[in-house]
Amino acid sequence: MANGHYLEKDRLSNVIAAIQLLGVSDQPTGTLNRWVAELEAGEEMTPEQLERTPIKYAERKKWSAVFEQHPEFFKTYSARGEQHVMLRWRYAQSFNANPTKAADSAAEGRKKPDDAEQHAIVRSKPLNADQLQVLINTAIELHDKEVASKRRPNRWPPFLLAAVGAALGTIVGGGAVVLLGWMQMMRMLPIFD
Repeated sequence: MANGHYLEKDRLSNVIAAIQLLGVSDQPTGTLNRWVAELEAGEEMTPEQLERTPIKYAERKKWSAVFEQHPEFFKTYSARGEQHVMLRWRYAQSFNANPTKAADSAAEGRKKPDDAEQHAIVRSKPLNADQLQVLINTAIELHDKEVASKRRPNRWPPFLLAAVGAALGTIVGGGAVVLLGWMQMMRMLPIFD
């Protein structure tokens, strides 16, 4: 789990948006700039328009952090000097689509620098609604676990209840002793005979 990253402002919504976009995109991989342009676009654009869209530094930095800090969902790699991003589920599908190439890479014991890009070229199908829902639910569960782990345990109520109970017990017990003592003392006085 990404330690503390789900607690950053708007992080869960950004992760969900990225999962949706990368999950249903026509291509399983793309440059960081492509995904940033699509995620920040206010309207639908053609691929050519997206490539020409200037990317603000702050937007690039924000989305780069989302992709890099959540390796449970996203795979980032460099190819030809550019940062690329893909959804891990679709990355796994690209290996399943071409198992001989995956076996060749495993036999070599290492990946070639552009191996991830070559596998990404193999078109994995966009994720279906159920697959997307699994990823979104996982992101929500991870967020909830992180929020719960950061919540300070509430240690005062048990202590406070014990102290209040002891005080009330002392007062009620003391009052009962005084009342019984007073009643017994009243029987000894000659006025009540």
